[in-house]
Amino acid sequence: MTFRRLLAIVVLFLGTFLPAHAHEVSSVEFQFEAGPEKWVLEGQMDIAYMLPETRDLPGSQPLSRVAIMKSTPEEFARIRLETEKILRKMLTLTYQGRTVPWRIEFPDFDHQPVELPKETGDWALLTTRIVADALPGPGELRAHWSEEETAELIVTVGGGQDVQLLSAVGGSDMVLASLGSPPERFPILGWIRMGFHHVLPLGYDHMLFMLGLFLLLPQWKPLMGQSLLFTISHSITLSLAVLGWISMPGKVVEILIAASIAWVGIENLFVHKLGRKRLVLVFLFGLLHGLGFASVLKEKLGDIPQDKIVMPLFGFNVGVEIAQLTVLTCAFLVLWPLRRWTKQFKMAGSIFVACAGLFWMGERLGWWGA
Repeated sequence: MTFRRLLAIVVLFLGTFLPAHAHEVSSVEFQFEAGPEKWVLEGQMDIAYMLPETRDLPGSQPLSRVAIMKSTPEEFARIRLETEKILRKMLTLTYQGRTVPWRIEFPDFDHQPVELPKETGDWALLTTRIVADALPGPGELRAHWSEEETAELIVTVGGGQDVQLLSAVGGSDMVLASLGSPPERFPILGWIRMGFHHVLPLGYDHMLFMLGLFLLLPQWKPLMGQSLLFTISHSITLSLAVLGWISMPGKVVEILIAASIAWVGIENLFVHKLGRKRLVLVFLFGLLHGLGFASVLKEKLGDIPQDKIVMPLFGFNVGVEIAQLTVLTCAFLVLWPLRRWTKQFKMAGSIFVACAGLFWMGERLGWWGA
């Protein structure tokens, strides 16, 4: 096998980390409440993800909240119809093994003029309420998530110190409530799953950062140390941000995260051994990535008292660490059959990581479109 052919294979493989997606969201999130008469799931749907012309269009962006609120009544009716159609494909509820019928409500449309939820970045979101009549008798209420769905289903159950976070990926399900049964014994598992799914399968920037670390020195012991160091550092800023002690504009954080990926890829081309400088950078970049995590996690911890967030934060970081080690394991599996060309593999991979970081940085600075 020639180096040119090897390089093409490596770049093709690495390109799987940055597929050309249609408009895609990493998660669909609901708050669940089980009352004596109704079971309710309420969340905010990304309107662009619900409409066929933007959901299936590669590279499409979120729709503008301001622009959508100026739509005609006919367009609002279409948005309602398409959102319900998509959600019925995504989600099925069962109780005692039987399908539970549900109806859908859109509270935002009950006001005139229509007022959509406010969101940083002018994203058009739609408050959506899925309501089912409570059924008698003990049993498990389950939510089944379509196997065709790439977004993660995240459901928050309860509030205050009793809050639980549940998650499911395509083709799996979750127990929303065990009525007449004791509560879940290990609620921390939901937070671990959330941390894992924040990286896999859609955390491309995080995966590429870990790949950049791998490409400098593909050896297990130093990589596990760097991964743990990175997790410790991002857990510091994540905790401080969730507690409200520090903050930074989200756009600035995203630009700097992209720059950190580019930095690691470029440095790999000139540095050939792991030194103290790289370890310091891993720690500093981890602090930065923690601020990025906080933008996702802070909303989910909003109802939890500050003296009760240790378990959710610990579980989330454990999930992230497991995902990081999974990425490194996959990288080793790819490198193993190509170990004769380790040097070329490292060079091609580092160039790809650097280019991806620079592209994302330019995109987030507004230098070019997505």
